[in-house]
Formats: sequence, C-alpha cells, structure tokens
Amino acid sequence: MKSEKGSFLKCVIILFARLLNGRINFTKEFAGRFLMMEDGKKFQIIRDLKVDPKEELEKSVAVFRVCFKFSGLPLAVNKRLSMFPTPFLIAKSGFLEKIWTFNEGGYFQGIYQFASNEDAEAYPDSFIFKL
Repeated sequence: MKSEKGSFLKCVIILFARLLNGRINFTKEFAGRFLMMEDGKKFQIIRDLKVDPKEELEKSVAVFRVCFKFSGLPLAVNKRLSMFPTPFLIAKSGFLEKIWTFNEGGYFQGIYQFASNEDAEAYPDSFIFKL
C-alpha cells in the first residue's frame, strides 16, 4: 500500500511542479486538422496537450495509440469528459504529449507520446490509484 500512496503523491508533486513552471500547453496549432492513419482511416484533431521536457530528449520516443467507440456518447460529451484524467496524464513521468482525435464513424482515438519505451510501458497503470 505504501508504494501506491507514494505513487499518487509523486504524481501530485509532478503535476504542481509542471503547472508552476509553465511547462503545460494546450496548443491550437493542429486543432481541426485531419490525420490519415496507416489503415486509411481519417481522424480529426480535437485537442493537443504538450508537456515541455526539462532536458533535451533523445530522438527516439515512444508512441502509444488507442482507438475506441462509446455507444451513445456524443462528441460534445466526450470532449468534456476526456479532460477529467488530464491531470494524471500531465503528472505521469515521461509523458510528453496527447492528441485527442475522432472520426465520422464515431470512433475516438488518443495518441500519446512518451520520452521512452519504459515510460510508455508504465502507462496502463497511470489511472489506478488506491488510497
């Protein structure tokens, strides 16, 4: 249990440090543009969140992509609800960027960029905190 509490506290500290240092940016540069995925599906960018790294990164970074569909959840609702886990994303060690996208078929997609493979592999545990 101690490590889970420590993990949560570490995330809170990282979150506030990044907020205070002005390293968190919601960019509008690509909002509304389209991405063509390797399978031929086209997704529109809703939002782009970037965390500026403290130091220069290696050229190779890790990318994690997830595509999903909520039955009966309209885009406007998803836009609002998708902000709730954002503080935990920002606080995740090695997290660099998330791009929120959707397509006309009703699918949502999250594209995550991490500083290393190790950071990306730790991602699935990101939102599980037991106090």
